[in-house]
Amino acid sequence: MSTLRLTLLLLTLGCVRPRLPSPDRSAQGPTPAPLADASQTRADMTPDVGEPTANSDSTPPADGTGTGALAHAPATGGAPSVPGTPGVRLFRGMPEDELLQRMATRPVVRVIERFSSSTLVFHLDLGDGLEVAFKPDRVGENHWWRHEVAGYRLARVLGIEGRVPPAVSRSLPVGVFRGFDRGANFIVTGHGSNRAVEGAVLFWMPVLARTHLEDPERRREWVRWLNPSLPVPPEHSRRAEQLATLVVFDYLQANFDRFNSANIRQDEHGDLVLRDNNRGWFLENLVLLHRGGIQDRIRMSEALYARVREATPEALRRELSRDPHEHPGGVHPPQFAAYGQRQQALVTRVEALIARHGRAAVLPW
Repeated sequence: MSTLRLTLLLLTLGCVRPRLPSPDRSAQGPTPAPLADASQTRADMTPDVGEPTANSDSTPPADGTGTGALAHAPATGGAPSVPGTPGVRLFRGMPEDELLQRMATRPVVRVIERFSSSTLVFHLDLGDGLEVAFKPDRVGENHWWRHEVAGYRLARVLGIEGRVPPAVSRSLPVGVFRGFDRGANFIVTGHGSNRAVEGAVLFWMPVLARTHLEDPERRREWVRWLNPSLPVPPEHSRRAEQLATLVVFDYLQANFDRFNSANIRQDEHGDLVLRDNNRGWFLENLVLLHRGGIQDRIRMSEALYARVREATPEALRRELSRDPHEHPGGVHPPQFAAYGQRQQALVTRVEALIARHGRAAVLPW
């Protein structure tokens, strides 16, 4: 019996399986590289169960799970890098203004997942590798999302680059969230096919790892680094400067919600990410000039202090006007006035510490 006839007979009897060609993985795109510790990437959020449905606004993942492989993949955004270009702010190698434009205008390809933390967050895919978080306007959290925009714009006024994820106002059709909107309690604008929800679109950080800086022992340690009567340990200088910047940033926006396990995180390079700023800018907190940690633990870089002195309410108002929303940041005249008092209180405190300890001790970087 010939080899061919024997093979056909065995196939008929089911004794062997035909060898199929290997799948062409190049057509599927590269497999995202696993993170070093995926358990720490978005540990502050609990994903809700999505109910994806096929529609023109939101395409469900191919695997039908509602989370998809992009949930923890690096979000490069596909924008060109222009390292070293004078006057061009960069975030993760991308020009920020170009990134903001794309975040504000690109259509939503799909909702990747929905998270429940202190606020409601949707993880969206805008295509071309660009992923964003969307914090919507909703009942009980009216206009909180605007404070994310205000925080980002304050970072620009202060010259803080690469640490605060870009944020921009945007209105999205309610239909985008079909299957993920159960109990969302959106505050909806428009009628019929024009129904939409306003919110903040923020760059999606692929890694947000725990720092444990909120732990009592760690906190007692780093608070000493910011005390101008004590030297900055050389081996902790970089972290100390980032923490000093964080304290200044949070004091000016009266964000008292930072030091819990969710809100002081680091990226894959170990650098602090100053995100989740929606709890700042409330007037009742802005007027509490004594709160915010500037009494005994205030240090900063020379460059940051120069920007703080220039960060007047008018400078902030001009920066906020660059956002496309008609009332960007939700900052109104009483809040601008209270912010101005905080800015002056910070400058006064720094000058007093310089007079007592010397400029090099207070502004060591």
